[in-house]
Amino acid sequence: MRALFFILSFGFLMPASRGQSPFFVEHPLGEIYRDVKVSLVYEASDGFLWFGSSHGLFRYDGQQYHQYLAPDSLTNNKVAAIFEDKGHRFWAGYEDGRIFYMETPGHLQLWQPEEGLPTARISGFGQRDDGLMWLATYGEGVYYFDGRRMYNINTEDGLLGNDVYVMVMDDSGQAWVGTDGGISICSVRDGKKNVRNITRADGLPDEIVRAILPDEKGNFWIGTYDKGICYYDTKEQVFSQTQQDWAYGPVSSLELFQGLELWVGTEGQGVFRYTLPTRQLAPIEFDGLAGAKVFSLHADCEGNIWVVNNNKPVYAANRQFEFIEGGINNIQAVLASQNGQLWVGCQDGLYVYDEQKRSFSLYKKENVISLYESSYGVIWAGTFGNGLFCIDPSTGKERHLTEADGLSNGSILDIDGKGPFIWLATLGGVTEFICEKNIFEVGNAQVRRFDENSGLGTNFIYTVFLDSQGRTWFGTDGEGLSYIDNGRIESFAEADSIPLRAIYSITEDKKGHIWFSSGRQGVFEWDGEHFQHLSVKEGIRDMAITSLASDSKGNILIVHPSGIDILNPVTKHIIYYDDEIGLQNVEPNLNAICHGKDGVIWIGAQNRLIKYTALNEQLCIHPRTSINSVAVFLEPIDFRQQKAFSYSENNLVFEYVGLWYTAPSKVRYRYMLEGFDLDWIYSRDRQAIYSNLPPGSYTFKLAATENEAFDDEPLQTYGFTVKAPYWRQWWFLLLCVALGVAGSAWLIRQRDKRLEREATLKREKIESQFEALKSQINPHFLFNSFNTLITIIEENPEMAVEFVEKLSDFYRSILQYRETEVISLQEEIELVQNYAFLLKKRFGDNLSLTIANGDEQAFLPPLTLQILVENAVKHNIISKARPLNIEIRAGDGYITVRNNLQKKIAMELSTGFGLQSIVNRYALLADRPIRIEEGEAYFSVSIPIIKNGKE
Repeated sequence: MRALFFILSFGFLMPASRGQSPFFVEHPLGEIYRDVKVSLVYEASDGFLWFGSSHGLFRYDGQQYHQYLAPDSLTNNKVAAIFEDKGHRFWAGYEDGRIFYMETPGHLQLWQPEEGLPTARISGFGQRDDGLMWLATYGEGVYYFDGRRMYNINTEDGLLGNDVYVMVMDDSGQAWVGTDGGISICSVRDGKKNVRNITRADGLPDEIVRAILPDEKGNFWIGTYDKGICYYDTKEQVFSQTQQDWAYGPVSSLELFQGLELWVGTEGQGVFRYTLPTRQLAPIEFDGLAGAKVFSLHADCEGNIWVVNNNKPVYAANRQFEFIEGGINNIQAVLASQNGQLWVGCQDGLYVYDEQKRSFSLYKKENVISLYESSYGVIWAGTFGNGLFCIDPSTGKERHLTEADGLSNGSILDIDGKGPFIWLATLGGVTEFICEKNIFEVGNAQVRRFDENSGLGTNFIYTVFLDSQGRTWFGTDGEGLSYIDNGRIESFAEADSIPLRAIYSITEDKKGHIWFSSGRQGVFEWDGEHFQHLSVKEGIRDMAITSLASDSKGNILIVHPSGIDILNPVTKHIIYYDDEIGLQNVEPNLNAICHGKDGVIWIGAQNRLIKYTALNEQLCIHPRTSINSVAVFLEPIDFRQQKAFSYSENNLVFEYVGLWYTAPSKVRYRYMLEGFDLDWIYSRDRQAIYSNLPPGSYTFKLAATENEAFDDEPLQTYGFTVKAPYWRQWWFLLLCVALGVAGSAWLIRQRDKRLEREATLKREKIESQFEALKSQINPHFLFNSFNTLITIIEENPEMAVEFVEKLSDFYRSILQYRETEVISLQEEIELVQNYAFLLKKRFGDNLSLTIANGDEQAFLPPLTLQILVENAVKHNIISKARPLNIEIRAGDGYITVRNNLQKKIAMELSTGFGLQSIVNRYALLADRPIRIEEGEAYFSVSIPIIKNGKE
């Protein structure tokens, strides 16, 4: 401390700067929710942040809040507790004692245990590994639910108070309950309630316990009403109080960054943090939280700290980055010394930061461009053009070293060392000081120099770095990368076939791989044998890299004018940090970076210091990507269950999100519908629409990135099928084929039947024509006709002429109609009349033929009536005593030929073809059969009439 007072007493006090603080960003709910009072924050396993408020639940994705109101109108919608159980069921407890749960996203359901719900405010939830549920109330103690029944534990069971402020679970499944009387530890063993209490008698500084928070060791941080915070060691069962005189009011909430610090929310005094390594408590200096009543604190998986308070409902800051602003400009070098002092080299001088006064003090007015602390605690300050200053902060002594003391050049761009060996990168080569003793205890220091004549290739050296294997590396201007190993200089003029020119910064990862940046060529990795190049394609967003450094977790920090990037050397994943965490207008100088205690890295920017802390927690490095909903024709479906759609359900809308609270506006998406899209589609939109999808199987693939590179980002997928219409289903096609084959076979059979019928009809017609012709030219018929003609010629020559004409007309008609399938009824009657004329001349009055007027639209096969008349004449007696009467009449769709029945005793030889021919032809031409009726007195044949040439 005497040294610090010594420095300040001779320095110039600069204007006060703002103390170390993360950059807080407000996350407003929006104008429509201006009356909403937010009371708590909870992070779900899928990454969404849930906020409990006076107007229900709110789910936040970094850009939008979505409100969820209880469906029960009797609920006041004032959410007092939020919890996600081991089965990922979401629970919400309300001030009126009601409890709702959410199994299907977006749908709250009232929990209705058989014993009923509490009537007091729900103040917390918990769950044992075996599923036993705990819930705390403010007024009724605690309850536990074993899956069948709900049981109560209250003051009658030994609980220190029924008004429970907080409840957390320990590793063994016990519920730690904070009450107005102290801490009660509740458990259930073999169905029996057990309560163990911790009070002031056990060392608890205050009986009113408002907050309890377990750490990674299984111990507990405890926030009280009047005595601040304390730490309870569960193994030793002892309390450690952090502040004896707590003057900041009741503690309302706690949050822990593992091994680093405890954040403390108060009721009216804002937020404090207790640094674990130094055991110091300091307020968070942010105007938005000054005098705030803090309701809830939460550290998310990205390293952000969320503060729910009464000033502005929701603030958040990335805890990895803090800032000291104001008082100095153009920071060229920075050093965190072993005694906790912060040294800053600027163009106008060397400064020391006083953390208590929160101000910079000018120590020396020199253009300091490099800083280093030796193993003796001596500060080595390299200047531009004025050599090196060695400063002992404990005594205030200084020593000025110049080229006369062995320096290669008076401009020292970088300094690094290990033990007694201190290396300087200058504009005239490299200088190595070998200090076996404190530089103030030796006269002329032992010095070695290396330059272009030694094999470095150039005297202009930007940076020097000592690796874990004892090699000393140099970044040169124009000659690439060099190193010295056991006095031998090795150089790399190119890496991965890329010429190396100016090398600005060098560092080493935990595997011993060397990383370096070049002028406008990106970042290179050397594993001892091979180089790997990372540029824009691999996610390096700014090629003007000024500094590289390896953090305590092995990640590589890349500093450039656009911000700071963190590179995972194994996966090559890069996270960008810039405006959203307060890194506006960084403008860093070359190698203005150093390592401090507890994993801290200090970075000098244009007018401020940036403090980076590698958190011990395993942080998320990718956006948590999820498909939120799938809608078919704008109607949401349960896509987790439904994987198949009908052919008409082919208009799908996918809504998704990539959760990256650090910089939600930087999230970019790519998606592809496998089976439809030919390539990835890139977008910042959070919706994908597909219309008129053809039947098929599809997989919707989605990835989100915060750094423009997608190669290592995890994928979310949703597979589904759009079914083909029934006429394209296999069973329908198979049925169609079967029906087609059956139909073809049927058509072939029908065609064969038709051809067979036509052939039969044709054959019947030919045979009928032949038989009719044969019967008509029967010699007996001709003989009788000629005898009749001779008699008529002798008796009446004029009638003989008419007879011959009728005979000719008859045979002419036979020849004319023999090729015709059907003829009109009128034509058939004329033919029968000609035939009857010939018969009348033969039989005279012994034969009579009566023909009723026929339907002119009726048709029938030719010679049908003639054959029937002929059959009547052929098979019946015709005499004067027994005349033959033949009648032809139409009625009821038939033409009937009827004669009186008087069969001949001696029947003439007959083939029977005539009548059978008619029956066969009508079987082919008509659906109705021929009716043949034979009684005692009459014989008749009824033939169906064919209309318009068809039946």
